[in-house]
Amino acid sequence: MLMLVCSLPAYSLADSTLSGSNLPGSLSLKYALQLTLQQNPQLKAYPYYVRQLDGEAVQADLNPIPRAEIELSSDEATLTLSQNFELGNKRQARVGFTNAKQAQLQAEFEIAKLDVLAETSRRYYQLLALQKQKTLLITRLGQEKRALKIINKRAQAGSVAQADVATMALGLARSNNTLEQLEFGITLQRDALSAMWLGQNNTSQLLGNLAKLPQLPDDKTLTTLISQGINQLPDYRYQVALSRLADSRVSLSQANGSADLKLGLGLRHNDTSDDQSLVLTASMPLSFNNPNRGRIASAQAQQALSYEQLELKRQQLSIELTRIQTRLKKEQQLAQRINNDLLPLASELLGTTQKAYRQGQYSVLQWVDAQNKVFNLEQDLINSQVRIFNHVLELERILGQSIVSTQ
Repeated sequence: MLMLVCSLPAYSLADSTLSGSNLPGSLSLKYALQLTLQQNPQLKAYPYYVRQLDGEAVQADLNPIPRAEIELSSDEATLTLSQNFELGNKRQARVGFTNAKQAQLQAEFEIAKLDVLAETSRRYYQLLALQKQKTLLITRLGQEKRALKIINKRAQAGSVAQADVATMALGLARSNNTLEQLEFGITLQRDALSAMWLGQNNTSQLLGNLAKLPQLPDDKTLTTLISQGINQLPDYRYQVALSRLADSRVSLSQANGSADLKLGLGLRHNDTSDDQSLVLTASMPLSFNNPNRGRIASAQAQQALSYEQLELKRQQLSIELTRIQTRLKKEQQLAQRINNDLLPLASELLGTTQKAYRQGQYSVLQWVDAQNKVFNLEQDLINSQVRIFNHVLELERILGQSIVSTQ
């Protein structure tokens, strides 16, 4: 009997950066993944597929049942018991084909589980990023409100034009409008996340810190892990299962092309003479050509295709893993540059511009521009951090294992 293994994968962010006990109104990534494993409708359908294949396995292992036939004429009655004997290892071929289908279902379930958990994680990261953007925007709103007060005082003193007040007031209004749109986006993203386990949108806050980036192995270690693990990747194992299923289909088609032997033993009674006699019958189809040759040819074509796709899958996975690794490295460099170089410079510019504005040396537009530079870089950093988490997630999804250090 086939049993689906349904254990929580070792996603790095579920075990470290974004984990934690659930608090009222909060949600950790680890708990979100657990809810997905338990309640996701796609995963919950697989036990029914298992039961269906279990039934097919029972049916495949059955032998033909004996048949009882009675033949009546005006003066004779014949009772015959017959048995069909399958030749060509038909039963073994049926069982082998069903076993291959079960192996294919198990591999398919592992892929589906990884896909569903990866999608849950992606939606979680996106919602976490939106929450961080909201925090930044609220901070910006506070800065703009304070700046508007300063400009108002200077305008009342005649130091600046009323247009400066209008400019800052417009910026504040736009930020309030952005906050309203962001809150709506957060609601939609919460719905998208809870839809992974058909839950209600009752989460007010996610647990986690995007700024705490995952600790990855060095490039050489990661490259070795990728190159040596191709044959163990879930996607590759699934392709292997499909290839074995194609092999079993060929064997079954060839077995079904063999003719069966039917033997019967009966008793004949003659009413006129009151004589009784034994009757022995034997029959077998006379096939000068294989009656299943069309199905055999079709199965062999599928088999050849599966062999070719197996090698293609190996190459595709290798290219995809290398591509993700390259993009991940570039994204890490970008995040580091923003955090260590660009943001400090932008913050310094903002402080200098604000001071110069109060001294009448800069216009309000220059002050607003400096504020925008800091805010935009903070947004860029959040987006870069989310992409880093998603690249790591892609690697772990394809590898089927965690690649992040737990230290």
